[in-house]
Amino acid sequence: MNDSIRNVIILGSGPAGYTAALYTARANLQPLLIAGNLDTKTSRIKGGQLMYTSDIENFPGGVWAPGIEADAWEHLSGDAEADATANLRGLSGPGLMKRMELQARHFGAEMLEEFVTEVNFDSEDNIHTVTTENGTQFRTRALIIATGAAARLLGVSAEEQFFGQGGGVSTCATCDGHNYRGAEVAVVGGGDSAMEEAHYLSRLAKKVHLIHRREGFRASQIMLERAQNTPNIEFHLNKVISDIKGKPHPQAENIAFFKDKEVVDHAVLRDTQTNSISALPVDGIFVAIGHVPNTQIFQKLLEMDEAGYLMRDEHLRALPSTLCDTGRLRDLPHVPGVFVAGDVSDHVYRQAITAAGMGCQAAIETERYLAGH
Repeated sequence: MNDSIRNVIILGSGPAGYTAALYTARANLQPLLIAGNLDTKTSRIKGGQLMYTSDIENFPGGVWAPGIEADAWEHLSGDAEADATANLRGLSGPGLMKRMELQARHFGAEMLEEFVTEVNFDSEDNIHTVTTENGTQFRTRALIIATGAAARLLGVSAEEQFFGQGGGVSTCATCDGHNYRGAEVAVVGGGDSAMEEAHYLSRLAKKVHLIHRREGFRASQIMLERAQNTPNIEFHLNKVISDIKGKPHPQAENIAFFKDKEVVDHAVLRDTQTNSISALPVDGIFVAIGHVPNTQIFQKLLEMDEAGYLMRDEHLRALPSTLCDTGRLRDLPHVPGVFVAGDVSDHVYRQAITAAGMGCQAAIETERYLAGH
């Protein structure tokens, strides 16, 4: 065990975790951020879900334009400003995450690329213990949980090949839909999220194919009817994607990096009633079959909703589970010094900007907590 007691440890390295690290570092709290690593089986990765995203167009200020230096933006006017506006581009997901990481490091945040396997909140003096996959234990006065959520994937073998960074498989229409303007795309799912994704994409794509494994829907009636009444959304019921086939990347001949890369060419559909197989030509596939919050290690410790998302109070303080074995903890209104931020506690918005905002809030609440203890 590391005998020193930390002021704050942050679990998770997406927008919420990095923002919390930035704010606590600037408050001279010497935060340790345990960032995770790469787990291909669950799509968990250091940097979070944005590591699988190509260009991000909706993170305020996260843009660039060819030929514009960093210190020139504030002086743009006239034709130069018009050219920059016309050629504005979003940062890539990995690019934005690396900038967030380096910004937090610049102010003194320490980072460790491991996954946490166990936490302990039993201490009478409210010093919490965190254990990593290598068996190292850290003790801390405050803990910010920003472990995020992982999108449920289809589970077909080819999925990983095309997932993220422009390959054609995505779990976020808001993030990647702009890449498919005028194209044909597929959305997989039967809940409100799938209907919302399909409706959003219908404003960008030429045609949206909504694929669902049965005839009944979990989606609310209003969301379902909106999708059904959208002219360029076509429903494919009693169908599942059994395979994904690719074609050479459009930049394969021009850019060495893409030489051996492929993008989606078509989805192979299997009829769930007849087992018949058909091909559906599409340029992109958006998987909207739900998310799984990364909260497994907090089972019977922290209160969760029915989907496994962490509950919180108005100050982002974590709540003790009613199933907690420790009576002292179970009887408290909140777990002292433990805060939650980002998609691990948000199944409504799930945006980089909202996660970053929660990371800021959690950091400020942590600073106030430590000042009073």
